[in-house]
Amino acid sequence: MANGCMIDAHIHSSVSFDSDTPMRDMALASIEKGVEGICFTDHYDVIDSGGKFVPEYDWSFAHAAHDEAKKAVGEGFMLNFGLELGNAPAGFSAAEGSLNEPDIDFVLGSIHNASARLAYKDYYYVDYTSEELCYFYLDDYFSQLEQLVAWGRFDSLAHVPYPLRYMVERDKQPITLERYYERIDAMLLHLARNDKALEVNTGKTGRIMPEYPYLLERFHALGGKLVTVGTDAHSIAQTGLGLKGAYELLKQKGFSSVACFKRRKPEMIRIE
Repeated sequence: MANGCMIDAHIHSSVSFDSDTPMRDMALASIEKGVEGICFTDHYDVIDSGGKFVPEYDWSFAHAAHDEAKKAVGEGFMLNFGLELGNAPAGFSAAEGSLNEPDIDFVLGSIHNASARLAYKDYYYVDYTSEELCYFYLDDYFSQLEQLVAWGRFDSLAHVPYPLRYMVERDKQPITLERYYERIDAMLLHLARNDKALEVNTGKTGRIMPEYPYLLERFHALGGKLVTVGTDAHSIAQTGLGLKGAYELLKQKGFSSVACFKRRKPEMIRIE
């Protein structure tokens, strides 16, 4: 594939519970936005958004949708096949079972729900009414994130500042990650030493969260080499949003390439 800087490695479709748009349409819309390649990373959350344990992932729907999308886009466009594996610490055995699929190109590791002690509450559905409540949930979030990083059966760690989407951007709480910096450094160092990637996520809006410059600076300083970029798009309107800005930020923080995974192996694509 030709060098380029418009690869979207985190995109959803109607295979995911929270999107109504077929893979075919998401792929065609991405092409129209000038995106040079995408990887579908539809959700498998070991604990779903309602707090229910999901013991296995049915790959058949995803395969059928991906085959249809490949026919629609034709040759010459990178259309990879991945998974966003959420909430693995709630059931590592189930999470590992989902990875037995031989055709996976790329696996994002993420945390969307609180732990069992907080009734597996989806962070999206919490009404963050105070700083105290925010940090209560963030303590839980980072404990799970540490477990996920130690497990390490993913390729890229997705949207590290995820709960702040709702705490800060939605509910306007004055929260920062400063009290977690030491723990974040330890996780970033673990990623770097184990050849795992860190994701820059444009959050469906094209606005890159202000925590990412710090995260990228520390990851680079700690020896991190592999980074991925994703819009997290769930609809046609969200495709391509923020990609250009994310790649510019990567260059500013010392990264000259992004990792594009094929059959779980990274290929380095130079940022132009």
